[in-house]
Amino acid sequence: NSYFTTCNSLMALQIKDLLKTIFLVLQPRGNQKHYASFIITRVIMGPALFLHHFWSSGATLSLPIEFVRLVSKQMNWHLELASNGKLLAVVQDQTIEIRSAKDEFGSVIGKCQVPKDPNPQWRCVAWSHDCTLLAYGESTGTVRVFDLVGSELFLIQPVTSFPGDLTYAIAGLIFLEYKASAQWSAELLVINYRGELKSYLVSVGTNQSYQESHVFNFSKHYINGITGVIYHPAHRVLIIGGYEMDDDGAGMSKASSCGLSIWRVLSGAPYYKQVTSYEDDVGIVKKSSLFKIFHPSFYNRQGREKDGVFKMRFSPDNTRLAVIHFSGKLTIWSIPSLKQLREWKQSEQPGYDDIKLEWKLSLEKRKKIKDKESFYPLIDINWWGENSVILARCSGALTVSSVKNLKNLLGKSCEWFESAPQVTSAHEGGFLCLECEVKFAPKRLRSESRPGDEDEGEDDSDSDDEMSAKTRYFGYLKQGLYFVTEMERFAPSRKRPRTIIKNYRLVNLRSTTPEELYQRKIDNEEYGEALSLAQTYELDSDLVYQRQWRKSTVSVASIQDYLSKIKKRSWVLHECLERVPENVDAAKELLQYGLKGTDLEALVATGKREDGGRFILPGDLDIDELLYEEFLTPEEEAEYRKEQEVIKHQELLDSVDFSKLTLEQRELCRCRLKLLTYLDRLTTYEEILGGPHAAEQNYDAEFFRKFRNQNIVLSAITYARESNVRGLEILFTYHGSDLLPYRLPVLSNFPETTSPHEYSFLLPEACYRENALEIVPWSEKKHREE
Repeated sequence: NSYFTTCNSLMALQIKDLLKTIFLVLQPRGNQKHYASFIITRVIMGPALFLHHFWSSGATLSLPIEFVRLVSKQMNWHLELASNGKLLAVVQDQTIEIRSAKDEFGSVIGKCQVPKDPNPQWRCVAWSHDCTLLAYGESTGTVRVFDLVGSELFLIQPVTSFPGDLTYAIAGLIFLEYKASAQWSAELLVINYRGELKSYLVSVGTNQSYQESHVFNFSKHYINGITGVIYHPAHRVLIIGGYEMDDDGAGMSKASSCGLSIWRVLSGAPYYKQVTSYEDDVGIVKKSSLFKIFHPSFYNRQGREKDGVFKMRFSPDNTRLAVIHFSGKLTIWSIPSLKQLREWKQSEQPGYDDIKLEWKLSLEKRKKIKDKESFYPLIDINWWGENSVILARCSGALTVSSVKNLKNLLGKSCEWFESAPQVTSAHEGGFLCLECEVKFAPKRLRSESRPGDEDEGEDDSDSDDEMSAKTRYFGYLKQGLYFVTEMERFAPSRKRPRTIIKNYRLVNLRSTTPEELYQRKIDNEEYGEALSLAQTYELDSDLVYQRQWRKSTVSVASIQDYLSKIKKRSWVLHECLERVPENVDAAKELLQYGLKGTDLEALVATGKREDGGRFILPGDLDIDELLYEEFLTPEEEAEYRKEQEVIKHQELLDSVDFSKLTLEQRELCRCRLKLLTYLDRLTTYEEILGGPHAAEQNYDAEFFRKFRNQNIVLSAITYARESNVRGLEILFTYHGSDLLPYRLPVLSNFPETTSPHEYSFLLPEACYRENALEIVPWSEKKHREE
């Protein structure tokens, strides 16, 4: 004992002398302050203050490096979805927003003001069982309770807390139903990472107050503190997560060796009792007989880093527990037996080493991900369904995986977010994901920089990490000389500060059928992805081309790119008949395309029911049918093709019995007749405008829409009333069979002010032939052969 006392006294003197020396060396002269001096001061003072706190407080508890590293990778903001899925708490820097599911969490119904936390990743938040209260825990151990509108009801200060000591941060906030007295609304459990639990009875309404109920300490079981806690309301038990334990051959259950234990909540003292298995009971007996004096420590076990529990989540039916460990391991446990069902080490998890493609292609990103293994671990977990979990990694990869084999249910590739996203549990077929995009603001112009300022470069990775050992050595030496001599020649170059922009995004991912997702992709005009879905799930790709066709102007290109890829005959013919393009060439091409789908081949296939409702284009003549034994000139080959087409056309025509057409065949003939009529009217309209070249300039789509459906006699009367002699002449020429019987009534519509000499040639003419008076027939023409 005297030996240990002497050693402790010497250590205390050495530490005090070390602190004095550090303060003397780093005491700045005058009012000069510099970024580099601040960094070195922090580097040296950090361990010194830690040793001082270690000695003065007598506290031997410290958080493991792996756990601290994982928590530090989390973003500063936090999400907490209420148990009913109707309310969401978004913990921001100095505000907590309460959002409602009525408008898919788009509006804020309450705001809670909180002070800025020096360690925002170590904060936590929890909803009450009835979703009327919200508890918020700071990294210092302070707890605040708010109502739904954001009013602060209670402020609970910790009895002891040391600045910078994260063991006093809140590991869990749990609301319990309290039925022992009507005076109190609920019971709030506050547990920190040291394993210290405090119970508070809270009351809201007219008698708004709180009081401490009892305290408990889990340090007897977790001598190095805890890392997480979760409450099971059905069984009224607490599941505590801590560091991996070494049984030293004494024997213990798998759960206990992994750092998990289950504690029943009692109504009276001692308030919490551990539920142990047979293996745990045997291990306790062995330890009590073998190790009465020395307790195993977490860090002195053969110099080996221990694993532990990082995060825990219950399944929707509360029968299973998913656990993330420091090492990236994922385990599934049954509840309440805590029997292990599944285990996957990080290297056994599918896609654990996937990295964003844009990171691989970006030079700036590649510099920042030199340590790729730091992006592999799981950072968050939740349940999607009874047999699937939502896994989020530090790299930003998010998957919905089966608990049987961790197969990604979203497909071959994962969904990519920014680094270390947070996810909520699934409710009503969807879950929420919070991500943070970090960007550097654009640099100031070089003219705005002050003399002596040094540009930081594109990113911080271009500094000390890429310097040679020699350069770094002389840099440190130069900084030391500057602190000693304060000569400007040794002053390090000042770096301009860079502004960091953080964009937080709340994303709602919902369950959907392939059909719903397919329609959503089409509505969002994501046609490439929609076609991929159609190919994967054998969906109707016509919907994609139909949307593209209707959103594009009619042209030869759009007909080839979109309309020609649509298979449904009735839809294509409807578009060809109803849509009127804005230029004459497109109008002609559209009508001709519709005629191709109503040819004899389509009529025969429709009668045989071989078309399946598809739009069938006539096939070209097979080249193999040509006589290659003989040498044919191009003219002879064209003539041969024409003869073969005539023969084939006649064979198809003979195979159709027009007296026994089906309803589909009759509809096809009706469409063809209408298309031919429209095409004749278009050709007539071109002639009226002055020919194809003039029609390109003077074509009016709205006029043609009316003209092609109008009775031809009424059109002729309209032209006569407008004194359009040229238009009426063309109508008589190409539509004489319909108009000439009404020739005189049509001509009588010319205004009286129009000179008869202008339209005299339209009047009927007579001549004597063989001593008989005969009417000279009008010279008619046809746009096409009958």
